[in-house]
Amino acid sequence: MSEITHPATLKNCTGCGVCRDSCQLLRESDCTPAELARLGVTLSEALSCSFCGACRSACPDGLWPGELFAGKRSEAVRSGEFDVASFRYLFPDRPNNVMAMYRRQYGIEYADLAPGADTGTCFFPGCTLMSYSPVLTRAVFAHLQEQTSCQAIWTDCCGKLLEQLGLQERLQHAQEQLISYAREHAITRIITACPGCYYDMKKLLQPVGIRVESVYENLVFKAADDAGGASCTVHDSCPDRFTGEWGRQVRDALQQRGYSLVEMPHSGSATICCGSGGQLSHFRPDLVEELTDLRRTEFAQTGAAWLVAYCLSCVLKYDSMLAGLPVTHALSLLLDLPADYAGAKERSCEMFQGPEGEQRWAAVMTD
Repeated sequence: MSEITHPATLKNCTGCGVCRDSCQLLRESDCTPAELARLGVTLSEALSCSFCGACRSACPDGLWPGELFAGKRSEAVRSGEFDVASFRYLFPDRPNNVMAMYRRQYGIEYADLAPGADTGTCFFPGCTLMSYSPVLTRAVFAHLQEQTSCQAIWTDCCGKLLEQLGLQERLQHAQEQLISYAREHAITRIITACPGCYYDMKKLLQPVGIRVESVYENLVFKAADDAGGASCTVHDSCPDRFTGEWGRQVRDALQQRGYSLVEMPHSGSATICCGSGGQLSHFRPDLVEELTDLRRTEFAQTGAAWLVAYCLSCVLKYDSMLAGLPVTHALSLLLDLPADYAGAKERSCEMFQGPEGEQRWAAVMTD
């Protein structure tokens, strides 16, 4: 059991149970956050949290039970209870991680777009988009070049995954590197296509005078001749549940493009995690199946032609787990581009099959 306690949760949690209605992990534990804080969180429970924030959004007092699970992950890494090194293929700060291997395998690189000195404004696509959707990444950048002062691309990771795995020291080092890079290249504004990067980088860079904006507030999307009022329903990203900035921008852009909108029961602040959060697929695939099945059911009930997401991790999760579901990234519809990311998860797995795949896996796991 964890010895970490959270006095604020212990003191302020009333045990009303509202948070449990929003989270299958809390229902599974059959405890209030106060009870969890008092009794301690197990590593199994900590690894079952997606850090989606639904519990915090639902709580009348704004408490975040996820702090208990995040704290346990960090503690378990420090004590050695959690063998996080066995997941080093995920670490974004390692040269040999799965995404870097994918880019090398499929010839994906952006050296021709790298920033020079005195960059000013740059495009920060996020590691998932730049790895699994190079066509979309380059297209968005081209539109930014045409419509804004953005003339360079910054291909780095915000470090969220390090935080989710409980690697706080590595996260701090990665964030220091991000700030140093921004200063070295005189970056004063970044425009990102990832909602997770947006909120994390805003928290990191805004205090040092660097503006962080979304692609949707910087691009003008022309009306589509072929939209024909086709209906869409939007899967909202978990990091956006508290402000709804991206959800509003995406919906406005889709309507301006000529699409009609219909909402699912779990949207906006009540959205459900796609299963990517907290690397849940690696630790609790059963919970991921519950989440994706729920989303499939809700989508079917809308009768919409498209399930639209503005986080590529969400798109890839549904693309890989819900066969036949018409899921697309918002930018693909808005820019009328093919979904080059379709099947990316399957291609990633194929890299490690057969004798050559075993060699690649050995390379990924080598420090």
